[in-house]
Parts: sequence; C-alpha cells; structure tokens
Amino acid sequence: MDGDGEPESVGQPEEVSPEGQPEEAGAEEASAGAEPPEEEAAAYLDELPEPLLLRVLAELPAAQLVQACRLVCLRWKELVDGAPLWLLKCQQEGLVPEGGAEDERDQWQQFYFLSKRRRNLLRNPCGEEDLEGWCDVEHGGDGWRVEDLPGDCGVEFIHDESVKKYFASSFEWCRKAQVVDLQAEGYWEELLDTTQPAIVAKDWYSGRSDAGCLYELTVKLLSEHEDVLAEFSSGQVAVPPDSDDAGWIQISHTFTDYGPGVRFVRFEHGGQDSVYWKGWFGARVTNSSVWVEP
Repeated sequence: MDGDGEPESVGQPEEVSPEGQPEEAGAEEASAGAEPPEEEAAAYLDELPEPLLLRVLAELPAAQLVQACRLVCLRWKELVDGAPLWLLKCQQEGLVPEGGAEDERDQWQQFYFLSKRRRNLLRNPCGEEDLEGWCDVEHGGDGWRVEDLPGDCGVEFIHDESVKKYFASSFEWCRKAQVVDLQAEGYWEELLDTTQPAIVAKDWYSGRSDAGCLYELTVKLLSEHEDVLAEFSSGQVAVPPDSDDAGWIQISHTFTDYGPGVRFVRFEHGGQDSVYWKGWFGARVTNSSVWVEP
C-alpha cells in the first residue's frame, strides 16, 4: 500500500550461510587494506623517474602547477620551483627552440609567465577606434584627426601590413597619453620589484613631403602614488619636408634596472607642423606600443 508501507526496494535480509561468512569478512579486510584510487595514482607518479615525471607535469596548465601541484609533496614542490620543468614547457610551447640550454637563463618560470603575457599593452595604437583609450588629449590647432594610410603626401607603412591608419596632428601641439596599470595587466608586485623585467616603449612617426613637422615622445615609469621613478624623453624631433627621413621612423626606449615600486607606465606623444598651415600637416603617429619583455 502507498503511504505507511515499507518501500518496495527494501527487501527482507537474506540468511547468510556459515560458509559465506568468512569470505565476506575476508573481503572486507582486503577492502580496508586497499589504497583509494587517488592515493594509488599519486604513489605511482611518485615512483616515476624524474625525467618522466617532468614530462607528465609539463602537460598540466601553468596555474595548476603553481597553485596545486607544488603543494602535493616536497619532491613536486622542488620540481615545480626548479628550472628544468619550465624550460621543458617553454620548449613544448615554442617559446624557446628545442635543445635550449638550461644555464642560458636563471629563471625559466618567470620567463615562461612573461612570455605568455607578452603583448602590446596600449589600446587602440593605430586609431582604428578613433581616440578611444587615449587620455589627456590636447587638440591644438584643428586637433587630432585619424586618416587612412598613406594619406596626402605620405608613404605606406611597410613594417606591418595590419596597420591601416594613423593619427595626424595640426598647426599647434596635439598631444595624447595612455597610462598602463601593470598589476591590472597581470604583472605582480614581486615580479616587478625583484625581477624588474625590461619595459620597452616604441612609437612610429612620419612627416609629409610638403611640410615640415615636430614630434615628441615622453615615457614615465610611475609608482603606486604616481611618483616618477624613471623617465625617457625624445625632446622635440624636427622632420623637414622632402628629407631622407620622410618615411616612417621608429623610436624606441628600454627601461631596465629601474628599481622597486614601478606600478604604472605613462606613454605620451605629440606633434605639430612647423609651417603653421591650417589643417593636418603636423607629425603623424601610429603603431605605438608598450611591452614587458621576458
């Protein structure tokens, strides 16, 4: 009957023969002595020779290695903290050529993480989104304007076929900046303060064949409170018309040994023409970048 009766799935206990009792007891003892599958697997891995265990660990995601695997036991911690595992991961993922010598670099783990994060940290470097992402924009003269390459009296950008646009300045100084939050981009305090990876700022500028112009780049490394810890300035660079430098020119600066405390990178560039013509005859800029190098 429904309601008060016992569930149909629960039957009456069956009688156990005296002969069956010792077998069941023996099975229970054997089961009690057996290791759980997880412990059995861990014991098996722990018996592997180090080169083979490194191969197994190298197949795991880097975050799992650091956050979980190094906590398993002392042996695994030493392997995760050691150079051979990260050199192997770098080789497997094409970050270094196969057969790279272990003694070529002290910190392969840091090299791995920096390599995986390596990218241009500036947003909208070529004007594909107009002035989106840029701050402290100064519109001198007729202000900034985004134009398609090569532009009037200009040249193509042959250094990267993906670059299709540039920013053109006017007859008074036009400036714009970006501030990169290094911690928000995934670079942690200990890495920045102890390893102090190279920070590279690059920019491309050009003039017109019919008008001279001026260009300027300033890059600052800032502390948490925006104190200037290191600075590079190109000064005002003059590009005369019809000069050998009428094409696109790259300017680059690498910060190293900058000391602890760096948390932000401020990138600012600008330009104007030197003939004071109405319109957009000033310096042109594109493909700006900030990189943290391994």
